[in-house]
Amino acid sequence: MSTTLATVANDVDDEDELIRLAQAGDGAAFGRLYDRYLPSIYRYTYSKTSSRSAAEDLTSETFLRAFRAIARRPRAHLNFAAWLITIARNVVIDHHRSGWSRLAVVTDEVDPQVDESMGPEQSALASMSTASVRDALTHLPDDQRECLVLRFFTGLSINETAAAMDRTDGAIKQLQFRATNRLRRLIKDL
Repeated sequence: MSTTLATVANDVDDEDELIRLAQAGDGAAFGRLYDRYLPSIYRYTYSKTSSRSAAEDLTSETFLRAFRAIARRPRAHLNFAAWLITIARNVVIDHHRSGWSRLAVVTDEVDPQVDESMGPEQSALASMSTASVRDALTHLPDDQRECLVLRFFTGLSINETAAAMDRTDGAIKQLQFRATNRLRRLIKDL
């Protein structure tokens, strides 16, 4: 087994153990899960609100709800990343329904995070201005927009995105392909 595969296997085993401990009430184990998934959940909530303060509040609410509910979730059926995204999606929906979002003053900007290990699609999205990408995303169908947000802004894998969107891996690959092509055309036209 190569070092990379061993690291991935250890990360999965480590996560399974952290989830088991968190389900048993271990706050430190949940804290490690929090540290691991905080950036992804924050990027997701920010992509849905465009406000740093709202995204911070919604991210906190997501983890609070997860902490309260984790003991009730059987591990055999728990894809932790997808479960957190589902909670975050519900928190964002509640946020928009409450009217709180209409009171927020949007003055925040997010700096694109460029990671040298990114694939070509992620690099292209990261190099564009946040405003132009955000504008183009609003013109995509809901499922295509959600797929791109989960994959590239939140950083979920194909498998995690499929679980979060309740689709197969193949369906997500096809949806991502169509969405990135459409997004590229939209940005060119804007």
